[in-house]
Amino acid sequence: MSTSDSSSEASSEELHHFVRDLARQVCELQLLRYEAPGEIKEKAPKDLVTEVDLLCEELLISRISERYPNDAILSEESGGKISPTGHTWLLDPLDGTANFSRANPIFCTCISVVEGKKVKHAAVGAPRLGDIYHARLGAGSFRDSGGKTYALRVGETEELEHAFVGADVSFPPANQTHKNGILRLFRSCWQLRSLGSAGIRGAWVAAGYLDLCIGTRNTVWDYAPTALLVSEAGGHVTDLAGGPWTYDSGGLLATNNTALHAEVLKILAED
Repeated sequence: MSTSDSSSEASSEELHHFVRDLARQVCELQLLRYEAPGEIKEKAPKDLVTEVDLLCEELLISRISERYPNDAILSEESGGKISPTGHTWLLDPLDGTANFSRANPIFCTCISVVEGKKVKHAAVGAPRLGDIYHARLGAGSFRDSGGKTYALRVGETEELEHAFVGADVSFPPANQTHKNGILRLFRSCWQLRSLGSAGIRGAWVAAGYLDLCIGTRNTVWDYAPTALLVSEAGGHVTDLAGGPWTYDSGGLLATNNTALHAEVLKILAED
């Protein structure tokens, strides 16, 4: 390994450590306010934001801006932009706000670092579950829990009739493209799990708790962690037509293997 390669690897490890530490800090804040979300507002019909969403976002942006002042940031609540060349931080400070507003434990924070078209680092912190899922491009996916770190590997289910499917889908009038195919998918699988958190859903595919997950809206701050966690755990990730998932895709499909992925894509294409 050359000196420049060694330096780049050390820099990547340092950045990944920072991503994991950020997730832990946000998890601590969420636990402090669990069962006390403060004022709850609707950004749009049935789309909630709490005081804790905003506090978590403030913490994330301030820490990132202090440590990496030249990086771009795109966050769910305050917006931003994706850099065409450098690092961009994609943030969902509190994924699963509706759950959090009712003290449901299925919520998390989603943090990703992307460069160009590649997701380089990701962390999903689920404080009430005691888990932080994280991945670094080319270095695998892991779960930190109880002071230990465990390598993640997707499950082995190869047929949809035996698969656990995670999905939280909506079909706005302007986007009904895959509705019938997705409904057929639900009828064909063994178990359907609607969690209310895209971040946890993707992490659970990487961990083998689910065999596949599907999302119909491209909330990039939620889907980017899934794309990296699942692929680094040995799974397969595309858009809903089978092409590469990118920031402007219309949805995301993540599965544990190519055979199951192909079966699902065939069903979706029957619309």
